[in-house]
Amino acid sequence: MGWRGWPCDAFMTYAPSQYGQFGPTTLHRFLKHLPLAVLAGLLAPAALAQGEVGAREPWTLQDALGLPDGVRIEGSIRPRYEALANPFVAGRTDDDELLSVRTLLSIEADLGPALTLGGELLDSRFILGNESGGAAGEIDTLEPAQLYLSWRPSDVLLTGATLDLTAGRFTMDLGSRRLVARAIYRSILTSFDGARAVWTAPDKLAVTFAYVASALRAPADASSALDNEVALNRSSNTRLGLAHLDAPLPLGLRGELYVLDLDEDDSSNAATRNRDFVTVGARLRQLQSKGRFDFELEYAHQSGTARASSSPLDVTPIDQDAEMAHAAIGYTFDAPWSPYLSLQYDFASGDRSPADRASQRFDTLFGDRAFEFGPTALDGFIARTNLASPGIRLEVRPDAESDAYIMARDVRLVSETDSFGNSGVRDPAGLSGDHAGLQIEGRYRRWLVRDSLRLAVGAAIVATGGFLETAPNATRQGDPVYGFSELTWTF
Repeated sequence: MGWRGWPCDAFMTYAPSQYGQFGPTTLHRFLKHLPLAVLAGLLAPAALAQGEVGAREPWTLQDALGLPDGVRIEGSIRPRYEALANPFVAGRTDDDELLSVRTLLSIEADLGPALTLGGELLDSRFILGNESGGAAGEIDTLEPAQLYLSWRPSDVLLTGATLDLTAGRFTMDLGSRRLVARAIYRSILTSFDGARAVWTAPDKLAVTFAYVASALRAPADASSALDNEVALNRSSNTRLGLAHLDAPLPLGLRGELYVLDLDEDDSSNAATRNRDFVTVGARLRQLQSKGRFDFELEYAHQSGTARASSSPLDVTPIDQDAEMAHAAIGYTFDAPWSPYLSLQYDFASGDRSPADRASQRFDTLFGDRAFEFGPTALDGFIARTNLASPGIRLEVRPDAESDAYIMARDVRLVSETDSFGNSGVRDPAGLSGDHAGLQIEGRYRRWLVRDSLRLAVGAAIVATGGFLETAPNATRQGDPVYGFSELTWTF
């Protein structure tokens, strides 16, 4: 008996050799997770049964349950197949692939005047894939990613001003999302335990303060994660204090100032680099508008100390002196498909010498990068560290139900003796040059049922440069090629 149809055909024709045939181990795993696989396969016809795009309001769990006023519930299910040929991470030589299903279910209930109790359940589950690749990093089963109590009064300090004071476990975005973010593309979420206050004035001036500890994903070992074992994430000894100001400026501009203080210690659950960083930054931007230019500038400086590794034998702190910058200018054409063309440049410092007791390698903390550098998950070719990268991006909206973009980036190392991004590929002698490659990536999305069922497909191709072809521990597998397809049902 053969398993036919997408994504099984893709597994049989493109997969690494161990998936050329379904052996007993693979078959056992498939049968173990068959209910989820069936659920994923039923998403399209179940949602399309609601009618054509825009024909009527989509089905929602809120309406189906008939919940009373003051109780809000919503969720989503997203099966995704992704594959990476010719991996670039040091030590990996097999092509990588993953079929996963991510489910999110969130609920909020008003307990009284301005008081709200909320929570969110995350289930990111392994179905099939290459177990020796990056799949384990995308799995977190039956995890309460959020559980919080919020106080949200109005007219605080000023008439029309609001306050959101949240305590417990929660996810969060900050500013540009380059340093603190709720990941959008990855299947897992970064949760924080602590408290956050956001005060917003009537003119949209916003001030944010927070003191939190990041949550450690469990189980920590890859085999348990790939077996979809359930273990609750616990608070770590990585603490973050932050202050952020977002203010309207003349000429329609917005400006931001922020300070992030990271303090990290080893614990019985995790060995760390004992990072003690202060990151200070600023951002200036002009929002997009049809028929006008827009721009964005951001700069951050990072100082403090950290150990060179998380080894228990490494107890000597080294000085941190790093920086990050982003610059972009774009134009939205007043034309069919609303084309938006932008030029971008990203810089993040790298360590100048592996032999000294100092580091210039920028640490991205809890930031996201998929919105700027392309798909992460199994891919994530570009990271915001040891990076100098100009790029050009074109976005279009063919109709009300679809959008697409394509982007090209030249990717270079700032320091030829530091490793490239998160790949672990390094030439301590600096003889392999600084050119990592040219990445071309893009994505197409379309609502099959508006605000309910959306299809997305995308790809990223890298023409590797001299560094990834000649560095001592480079994989030398060829040009990395990544692709994905996913279906998201929001209810």
